[in-house]
Formats: sequence, structure tokens, C-alpha cells
Amino acid sequence: MAVVKPIPDRLEKRRLTFKGGVHPPEHKEITEHKPIERAPLPPEIFLPTAMHVGAPATPVVAKKDVVSRAQLVAEASGFVSAPIHSPVSGTVKDVLPLPHQSGRMVLSIVIQTDVEKTEEIIRAEASQGVEANIDLSPYTPEQIVRAVKDAGIVGLGGAAFPTFIKLTPNEQKPTDIVILNGTECEPFLTADHRSMLETPGRIIAGLRLAMKATGAPRGAIGIEDNKPDAIASMKKALQEANVTDRIEICTLRTKYPQGGERNLIPAITGRAVPVGGFPPDVGIAIFNVGTAAAIALAVAHSRPLMERVMTLTGLGIKNPGNLLVQIGTPLQFLVDKCGGTTHGASMAILGGPMMGPTAPELNLPVLKGMSGITVLTHSETRPRKEFACIRCGRCVDACPLGLMPSLLARLGQRRRAEEALRLNVLACVECGSCSYVCPSNIPLVQYIRSGKAQAQKIARKK
Repeated sequence: MAVVKPIPDRLEKRRLTFKGGVHPPEHKEITEHKPIERAPLPPEIFLPTAMHVGAPATPVVAKKDVVSRAQLVAEASGFVSAPIHSPVSGTVKDVLPLPHQSGRMVLSIVIQTDVEKTEEIIRAEASQGVEANIDLSPYTPEQIVRAVKDAGIVGLGGAAFPTFIKLTPNEQKPTDIVILNGTECEPFLTADHRSMLETPGRIIAGLRLAMKATGAPRGAIGIEDNKPDAIASMKKALQEANVTDRIEICTLRTKYPQGGERNLIPAITGRAVPVGGFPPDVGIAIFNVGTAAAIALAVAHSRPLMERVMTLTGLGIKNPGNLLVQIGTPLQFLVDKCGGTTHGASMAILGGPMMGPTAPELNLPVLKGMSGITVLTHSETRPRKEFACIRCGRCVDACPLGLMPSLLARLGQRRRAEEALRLNVLACVECGSCSYVCPSNIPLVQYIRSGKAQAQKIARKK
């Protein structure tokens, strides 16, 4: 194992941050004070077999099959894959290729909802809580990993990487700290914020289970300082669990993209993930707070990942809010339940406006890693004329990874992938900070993304 930098003995007294970044308008006030509400059940759900990193799942049901809530409907088809479970009781209407947020057609399972039966099961589940002081003694690390794998849990922060892989101990790369990401630095989104206010015990329980699975002696929860109520809520849950000697709340300066793991990890631990490397290379496992809550339910109640909290927000939504929704629910159904769109609505974004892709249509289903829908208005999405680069260097100052975005963008435009590769173009996480500060309105990320695609082809050949 490579020698890694030791973590400071105490973290919570420091206000942590990273170099670079930007401060876009937050717009959190639209939904941050709105409690999570359970969304109504849709008449049909659509479950794409590709809603996670890795190989798509393989359907194990067929047309006209009757299924129950929590039943396995698609099994993992490889090591890096995840099973899919039905969020509703009902009848399989069809298994066929349907539009996906990637723009491709993806094999999907369509289930007609039996609303009455599903609601009966959900009411029974409502009594199943998980507290911060959960007794960990009944669960071995192997049992925790197996429960999470069988539950089909993937990263709920957007990456959708199968969680059991991160939890599996590695003797060559032992984990000495588990970090929960509660920063939610994207503008508009407040799903994680509300979860930390309303289910802090479940999140702490999930963190403790993750620490036991990985063998990590320490835990940390990163929360930006624009969420003082969430910080207080999580601290109270830690005290109730009597684990304040092992787990700390790290108050981070509010700045985008603080939630990126290559920014959050050095801000909290002082360690840097190497280019081309991963958090385990520096002894760290990192999860979203929503993922931690899902871990707790999977281990304590054998409950698979069937639902998640989402924020429906933006000036283009009539009644924005935070909803607990079933995976596979059509986005249009959720927007309609929030009163529909306003007269000036022009663009729907899957997630937040800095990194979220534009939704090609609203009849797409909710995926496991989908944290919200942001609907913007015409005035917010008005095209801006692109001008020549004035070499002001603002993009360099804003880049959280110390890259040269303007140069990488030019290399991408001119298809000079070899040079871009030497300048670490593959380290770019496409956070959008450079494009945000550019006074010439150059879509730097778009050009860099093109250069990355070219560079990746070259890197694979080497």
C-alpha cells in the first residue's frame, strides 16, 4: 500500500474548503424549508435495465407476470452491475426498449401499478425506522456487503456506482476513514438537506454500518456552512448514538463544486486522489448521505432500493418541493403533481444546472442516481453570444483541479488530443466552473468534453 498522509486528529473545528471554485446563486430558498412529501403512485412505472455504472441488469420477469413491491425484476449481469427491484405491486405490461436519459433506447420493464396493494405495503414499511444508535453486533462486514449488494444500492449522489464494491474491504488498500457527502453544492437542490433534517438517525446508522463493513475506525460528514440546521441535526444524532469520538461533522465553506470527491477529500483529510486514481488509493471510502440512509434500510430491514428523495424546483415549476418518489416514476407525472410548469418554462435539467444534463423529454423515468429536476425559464436560458478568449485567466483561477481550461478547450476544438492528454485533460470532472466565470461566454466544458473523448481513445491504446 502507498504511504498516505495522516488525517488531522480533529477536523470539526476547522472551516474547510479547496482551492478554486465559484459561487453561483444558490436558489436553495425555493425548497429548503419544504418538508419531504411522499409522491402519489403513478399508474405505470418504467424501469430501465441501465440505471447504474457498469453492465445493465438482466430482466428475470416477462410480460403478464404479476409482481410484488420489492420483488427482484432484473438481476445483476456482472461484477460491476446492480439488481433492480419493483417499487410497486402490479403486472408486467411489457419488456421492451424505451427512451433513456442518455439519448439511447434501453431495454426497460414496464409495470402497471396495483395502487391499493402497493399502498398497503408502504404503510407497513412506514413503521420500520432505523435509529442512529442501531446495534451493530448482529451484522458482520460480510453480511453488510451482501445486504447492500442484494438491495441494488448504487450511489445516490449521481454517480450511480454499485455501493457494495466500495464497502468490500481491500487488504491492499485498507480504509481508515469513511466520508459522507452532505454538501449538496449544486444550486437549487435540497433533497439531501431535507434528508439530514428529517432522517438524521438513518443516515448515521448507515455511516456506522459502512465503517464496520470497511473496517474504518473513523467517520466524517461534510456539510457546507449554508446548512446550519442540518449541521445541528446531524450533531444531535451523533450524540444520541454516542459516537462523537469516532465520527465528526466537518463544516465546509459554501462553494461550488465542494461536493466533488476530488475537492471534498482533500478539504477534509488533506489527501489528494491521484489523477487516474480513486478514493481507496488514499484509504478513503466516500458516500452520499442518501446512499448511507439506503444502506441502513437494506441491512436492518432487507429493503431494496426502490425509492429516493428528489427536489423538483426552479422558476419553471409552479409548486416546487422535495418528494419521496418511486424509482421508475415518469418525470412528467411528478411535474404534474407539482402543479405543472409555469408559462415561461423552457428547459428541464436532470439534477442541478451546473452539471445536470438537459432532459430530452419529460416522459423519462426516475433513475436511482437522479437527485432532482430543475426547470428553468426563458430568461434564465437565453442564448449568449460567444466571443474570442481574452486570456483573462479566470477559468484557471476557478478550476478546482488546477487545470488550464481555456487551453484544453482550444486543444479539444483543434483535435490535438495528444497535447491535451499530456496536460491532464482526463482529470477534468466537467464541473462547469470555468464556463460559469468566462466573460466571453465560451462553452469551455463542451470543448473540453470533446477533447476528453479523443484523449480517452488514445489512452486506451497505450
